Formats: sequence, structure tokens, C-alpha cells
Amino acid sequence: MTAQFFKEILTEPALKDFEYLSLDEGEIDAESLDLVMEMAQSNRVLRIKWTEIPKDYYHKNALKFRDIRYWDARWVRIENLLTLKDSRTVELGWNKLTCSDVNTFIKYWIDSDHDVVQSLSSRTSMAFQTEHLFDGIVVLRARFAIYLVLANPTKQRKRPILSITCYDDGMIYMKSYDKDDTFCLWGSLKVESWAPEYKVLQALNKKKELEGEMEEIQKLLDTNQDKNMVEKKNEITRELQNVSQELAGYNLIFRNGVFSKVI
Repeated sequence: MTAQFFKEILTEPALKDFEYLSLDEGEIDAESLDLVMEMAQSNRVLRIKWTEIPKDYYHKNALKFRDIRYWDARWVRIENLLTLKDSRTVELGWNKLTCSDVNTFIKYWIDSDHDVVQSLSSRTSMAFQTEHLFDGIVVLRARFAIYLVLANPTKQRKRPILSITCYDDGMIYMKSYDKDDTFCLWGSLKVESWAPEYKVLQALNKKKELEGEMEEIQKLLDTNQDKNMVEKKNEITRELQNVSQELAGYNLIFRNGVFSKVI
């Protein structure tokens, strides 16, 4: 298939408003694939199955479709993940994303001003180590060995909870939730929600925020014993005591960079 022929297909009037495009088998050159990526829209679905793609291929729109499934995603980069916005489903087959890349994506998800993606799966050739995967991130190991993180509370998000499930073979699943969403896991008929874990994560994030404020106040007090700063420090100290007391009631332990409840 030549790029010119491919362009004629994609610009055919009867097909110009397509919602679903699937490329199956064979190979596609960069010029033809550019034509596909340049037609990215938030209401379109793109599937690329067993199709050979140039190894050094890159396009800024690679993850700007509503639903995406790439069997071979070795050409997808962390820069693509950082363009996700209000996407529904992203399925990445074998790829070269590193533990550091996933860590960067989770931090992007936390601080984004918009909902990022409802469901994302990815397969790499490595197992994830939690202390590296969640470096610098407040995370709670919840029921069913699922890890949870919370979006920045200053951002307006419809789904402020991100669940992360990791497997030893390098497979990772992420899914975002509203705190009141209910669901059943792995064929269970029991209705679950993350509402209890949401409260714990709120407290953990509040503690981290207060500790950061305390550190900044202490730096200022080391150079200037201002009365207002002293009062502010005392206020933060009281808040820290309250949130620490709340967390003590949750019976948490911290191990390998992750909080979890003692059962």
C-alpha cells in the first residue's frame, strides 16, 4: 500500500467521519502512519494489530484517540503518555517503557488539571519494584494487592482515584475511579468501592503536605524568628498531631515505599 493510496482511502468522503480504524498485519511506513495519526480525534478508535511499524517512529498524536490498542507498542514513548486527556481505554502490548517512565506517568496523572485515562494497560519485559515505581508518590496497598494513589485535591477531577495492579511478568493495569464508584473484581459478585481507602489516602497526603509546610517554615525560622512564623509553626504542629492520630487508627505499616494496612 502506497502512502498516496492510503491517503485516498482516509480522505474518501464516505469514510471521512470514521469512528473505528484497524490496521491488521503487514507493515506500514512512517508517511502512511502519519496520515492516520493526523486524523486523531477524541471520538475515534485506533487498533494496530501485528503490523510492523518503523522502530524509530514517533508522532505526538499517537495516544490522542478515544480508545487505543497497539499489539506492538515498542515505538510508544513516555512523551506520548503525557499527552493523554479524557481517554477511555489504552492497551499497549510489548513496549520499552521503563519503571522510571511509569513513575513519571503516575506523577503526571496525579497533578493533571483534567482526567487522564479511564483504563490503561501495558506490558514490558521487566518486573516492577515498588520502591522505584512509586518513588516520591504517596501510595496505599489496598485489598486484592492493588495499589492506590490519589489525584492532587486542588485539581477538579471526576475520577480522583487511580488503581494500579502489577504482575511479575511486567504487565501493569491502571484504572481510574470516582470515590463512590462500585465494582466487582475478578468475577466476584461482591460489590466493592474504594471509599474507605480514599479516606486513608486523604490523610496520608495531608500529612505529607503538612510536613512540607513545616520544613519550609523551619527554614525561615532558622534565619528569622518572626512571631507570625512561630504561630504558623504551632498551627501546623497541631494539624500534624491530629492527622497523625487519625492515621494511627488505620493501623498502617510502611514498607518498600508503600503504605498498607495491618490485617
